[in-house]
Amino acid sequence: MAIFGAGSTWYGSDEKKDYFFEKGIYEIGWDYPDAKDLYDAFSLLKAGDIIYLKSSSPGSRDIRVKGVGIVTTSFLHSLFLGSNPSKLDIESEEITVRMQVKWIIKNDFYISIPMSEGKMTNVRAATFYEESLPYVQKEIIDKLFP
Repeated sequence: MAIFGAGSTWYGSDEKKDYFFEKGIYEIGWDYPDAKDLYDAFSLLKAGDIIYLKSSSPGSRDIRVKGVGIVTTSFLHSLFLGSNPSKLDIESEEITVRMQVKWIIKNDFYISIPMSEGKMTNVRAATFYEESLPYVQKEIIDKLFP
């Protein structure tokens, strides 16, 4: 099991969290040709992984968590199965992968990372990443399983 942070605001102001909650999915707001590195990272998701929707500025110690869910299908199954199938048009390179997610927490909460955790980088400002800071991992797990 791994924990992943994921953005949910597209084009700077188009918030997608309610759409993700309603459809039981998560998808990256980029087409494959524009974000091959994100799709490589996205392909690491598997059933049982935790994903949290977040908002954070580069170098900030504060994370606004907008929702937390559990991935319910593997990357491969998400390509072909489910009520929200992925879009694969290889010729036009229009590719969008929708991961099936059971959203458990659908309201905002904040995580403030203490100074004792060291300097903060711009990792949490990225669109999608595996969360590696034990402090943040514990905060997410404690919210899921109080």
